[in-house]
Amino acid sequence: MTGPAWPEEKNLLLSLGVSLPLTGPKSTQAVKWLQGMEAAVSAINYGGGVHQRQLRIIALDDGGDEVRRQNNLNQLTEKEDLFALVSAFGYNSTKDALRISEEKSTLFFGSNTGIKTSGSHAKPNIFTLRPDMDLEMDLLVSRFMQETGKRRISVLYSENEKGTEYMNGVRSALEKRQQELLAAVPVTPQNPKISSAIDNILVTSPDAIIIAAELNVTTDFIRELRQSRGDIHLIAVGHTDPLELSERLMNTGLGVVISQAVPFPFYRRIPIVNAYAADVEAFKEEDPAIEMTFPGFEAYLNFQAFIYILKQSPSLDAASFIHTAQQQFESDLGGFRFSFSDKKHTGSNQIFLTQIAPGGFVAPIRNFSEVYEYHP
Repeated sequence: MTGPAWPEEKNLLLSLGVSLPLTGPKSTQAVKWLQGMEAAVSAINYGGGVHQRQLRIIALDDGGDEVRRQNNLNQLTEKEDLFALVSAFGYNSTKDALRISEEKSTLFFGSNTGIKTSGSHAKPNIFTLRPDMDLEMDLLVSRFMQETGKRRISVLYSENEKGTEYMNGVRSALEKRQQELLAAVPVTPQNPKISSAIDNILVTSPDAIIIAAELNVTTDFIRELRQSRGDIHLIAVGHTDPLELSERLMNTGLGVVISQAVPFPFYRRIPIVNAYAADVEAFKEEDPAIEMTFPGFEAYLNFQAFIYILKQSPSLDAASFIHTAQQQFESDLGGFRFSFSDKKHTGSNQIFLTQIAPGGFVAPIRNFSEVYEYHP
């Protein structure tokens, strides 16, 4: 739990809840995600809070376990005086938070997973900043085709709900442009059979392979493919932190493009990135371990958008927040814009591209013409 602990003055607090895997296999990135939220909350509270209320995050650890996550979400929505569920982390966590929010009409804002919330999926109490998977893949395919002049695309995807959504998003984006998906090759995360997957993809002679798979599968696939081929564009999607992939691949990953939903978090000429850097530095007094990171910045950006709307709301209740949120059009946080309406509850229609650079570093790119060439 973060924020001021004033149990005798709870009416001065605005409580926001989240269930996260703060222990277990995914804890490293989840902790960074929470730190980004904490840095934002600390800065907001230091500046006087919102409408004379201080903010606190009630962050419960679920260890990545479905039952614990369900219990946490029930506790947050039933036993806490909660204003909203915020910034769910990960695909399954987001799904569960969305379901609970729908069932209990709890306000939900923000996620690092682009599950559909627009159109027929839109619920009045649910808002996400990140493009959903269909929109992200549509933007990605459009940019690749326009910037390279190439159009032969295959997909490697994990045989699960998340991977399938990404694959279907690519297929839909290609069909809109009168193109066919050359190959959609599923892999089982526990037994991916990389060599067979590579054979099945290479027979289609793709210009690009979009990889929507877990970190281990993505790493092994790229390593093995690049033993023989370096002329195919490789684009990884669905990764919270591209540094994880770059640190594993190093120079073998040269030129691998990684799609992101937020600007490059280390480019301080962007005002919102500069604000993030300042708030991270200030928060080091409370948590010396905090650093600027991709997941931390995305969580920070989610939270800043939430607060931007909250400050404009005439009163601190869900109905007022929803009405105010739906009036946002090209609202600018300082280099990152978002829009909502009564028919659109997905705030951003942007993607940002990074690539693995020499030495295993990650660098932003403006278009595919800037991608490094790889030679086996």
